[in-house]
Amino acid sequence: MVSGRLKIFLNPHLWAVAFLFAVGIILHYPQQILMTDSPSLFSFLGLTRHAAERILLLVPVVYAIFAFGTRAGFISLAAATAIMVPRVFLISQYLPDSVLETIGVVFIGGLVNLWVYGYRKDKQQRQEIMSKLELAYQQLQSRTRTIEEEESRLATLNQISSTVSQSLELSQILDGAIDSVVASMRVDAAWIFLLNRDSTELSLAAHRSFPEGLPRIKVGSGLSGQVAKSGEVLILEDTAKDTALPDHIKQQMRSAIIVPLRSKGKVNGTLGVNSLSYRSFQQGEIKLLTAIGDQIGVAVDNARLYERQQEVLEELQFSEQRYRELFESAYDAIWVHDMDGNLVAVNKASEELTGYSSKELLKMNVKSFLTEGSILLAKQVRQTLDEGQVVEQPYEQRLIRRDGSQAILKLTSSLLKEDSRPTGFLHIARDVTLEKEMQDKLSAAYRELTESHQRLKESQEQLIQAEKLTSLGQLAASVAHEVNNPLSGVLIYTQLLIKKIDHNDIPRETTLEYLRKMETELIYSTKLIQNLFDFARQTPPAFRQVNLNEVVDRSYGFTAQSVAVRHIQVIRDLDSSLPSLMADFDQLQQVCTNLIMNAIQAMPEGGTLTLRTWAGSDQVMIQVRDTGCGISPENMRKLFTPFFTTKREVKGVGLGLAVAYGIVQRHNGKIDVQSKVGEGTAFTLCLPLRLNEHEPLETAGSENGASASRPPE
Repeated sequence: MVSGRLKIFLNPHLWAVAFLFAVGIILHYPQQILMTDSPSLFSFLGLTRHAAERILLLVPVVYAIFAFGTRAGFISLAAATAIMVPRVFLISQYLPDSVLETIGVVFIGGLVNLWVYGYRKDKQQRQEIMSKLELAYQQLQSRTRTIEEEESRLATLNQISSTVSQSLELSQILDGAIDSVVASMRVDAAWIFLLNRDSTELSLAAHRSFPEGLPRIKVGSGLSGQVAKSGEVLILEDTAKDTALPDHIKQQMRSAIIVPLRSKGKVNGTLGVNSLSYRSFQQGEIKLLTAIGDQIGVAVDNARLYERQQEVLEELQFSEQRYRELFESAYDAIWVHDMDGNLVAVNKASEELTGYSSKELLKMNVKSFLTEGSILLAKQVRQTLDEGQVVEQPYEQRLIRRDGSQAILKLTSSLLKEDSRPTGFLHIARDVTLEKEMQDKLSAAYRELTESHQRLKESQEQLIQAEKLTSLGQLAASVAHEVNNPLSGVLIYTQLLIKKIDHNDIPRETTLEYLRKMETELIYSTKLIQNLFDFARQTPPAFRQVNLNEVVDRSYGFTAQSVAVRHIQVIRDLDSSLPSLMADFDQLQQVCTNLIMNAIQAMPEGGTLTLRTWAGSDQVMIQVRDTGCGISPENMRKLFTPFFTTKREVKGVGLGLAVAYGIVQRHNGKIDVQSKVGEGTAFTLCLPLRLNEHEPLETAGSENGASASRPPE
């Protein structure tokens, strides 16, 4: 406040006003101040009533008004009035005139003050208006520049949008966008990095004047990698002042902006620009580059989506082409019809099946080539599929061909739906007419084969029985002799007993002794006859637990007399620990008897007959060995051939070894033959301990023998 007052006193206008008032006071009161006799200093001009002095007091008032304003004007006018009033009322001789003149001066001073006030107010208003106009003009210019910048940004965005909309090829989009960015931002270099599919790495997709040394960078590494990770705009105003940046970045750029490329809230790359000289990027430029980045991000997303759609479209086209090829080249007939039965798609196999062309079929209804029974079956299948139930497929259906013939089909049907609404049916048909005919023929042939097999089985059993009878005939003499000896003994004891009883001289002990001997001989004869009866009896095959030693003993019992007559030495080497096996006792006895008889007949002049049994790991063996004439090599090949025999002198029919082979085969066994001419023959039967009728055991012959696992050729 003090300094303000000092400024007022230092103002020269204040001292000028004071000086003017001092002059006015002197002029107004010369007699009192200057001690002069003249009432006025202007008396020489004839002015004696101080009118001029009063008018001159307006000068300091007007000066104060213009120098200090209206308030100072009214203060100075009051001062002038105070100067005039004492003279008017105390000194002036012309009171009315003086009052009127004083009022006139005050009035004029007030008018001047008011005029100046009005003038200044108008001037102030004009200045304010001018200031407002100038401010408005400046704002208009600023707004114009903003609009121009917005128009420039919009033009750039429109240009980029136009570039983006003109193509969906990613490379064209990025190249056009880079050119627009460089032109609109007036920068030295620009680049675009894009994230790969797994979002772990950035690849340089487009650039202008950007160093080629960084084609790929990891997310989070480098400037663009940091922006891709954070999703925030990075502004480098002056890289020279940033001590954290490496030197190679400072050499490549001075000022730079890097913005993320966004689409649907996700970052899919970065856009960067840089200047080699210092540049302070404006907020509008940052916003422009951010908007461009968002637009490019959406364009990249759309382009990638387009690429994926193209890939999917190519895959669909390939799948459709492959489906069409499979559909057309399918061996089975395939047709599709709508819910009314009208055919909408058929393949070439359908033409071959029905005899109609594709064009004809596509104008037909499925009822045109179905029998009445087939139509009823089709309705049932359709109803079942409509209800969502399972149809047992494939099912048999009949079709009428163009030539009127019927085809038997194996048909598979599927319900087609679109948006959960049934639209038709797909049928896959295979013509099984020939297969059905072949199946009928095979069934008939199988029945005939079964009947033939039954007849063959009966014939085989008859052959076995015939061989038994043949063997029985050959055994008749030996058995008769075996039976005759005990009967002769019984007869002798009977005659002696009769004589003794007639003479009444036989003690009781002697009688009992004779009767016991007769009983023994009769039991032996009865047992022998029973065994012979069992051998000759025709019985169905019956597998049970059999001990081969018992088989050998019973077979040898039939031939004991023939062995004795021919003076043949018998060696019986039977394994007492031999395990039992599942077999048919009667059939094995027949085989063993046949082999012993063959051995005896091979030694007419005597020799050695060896009967041996032993057990292996999973089988048991019987061996019948003789020291007879042996078998020639040419006969070995025909040894098991039916009706082949070399024993014409004993009237053989040639079925013995053939029947034996069949019996051993049914037991999943084998017959091994070892023979040398002049040295003898050995027949070995190998029988498995565990019988498996479905998996016959493999058999093997020897170097100098034959095997009966299958008949020799």
